[in-house]
Amino acid sequence: MQDIKELVLKEKSRTDEAFRAMTVKDDKSARDLYELAKSYYEDAKYFQSKGAYLEALELYSYLWGLLDAGARLGLFDPGTARKHFKIEQD
Repeated sequence: MQDIKELVLKEKSRTDEAFRAMTVKDDKSARDLYELAKSYYEDAKYFQSKGAYLEALELYSYLWGLLDAGARLGLFDPGTARKHFKIEQD
């Protein structure tokens, strides 16, 4: 089983990929949701840098809920990071 630090590194990597690949609809709600997700991302990186891996993992999990919801609602296009999103699942 992976330890929590490895899980956090994996989540950071896939989050970096998602933010690089995605495009955000030109819409206030889309931009607001994107900025909220980015805020949680910055917090996750902060906790990760302090060695608080549980808190970082919680924040990565939460921000992925926001990214998945935004993609499913058509506010974000995941682009080449589509494999990390649950938008295709019913």
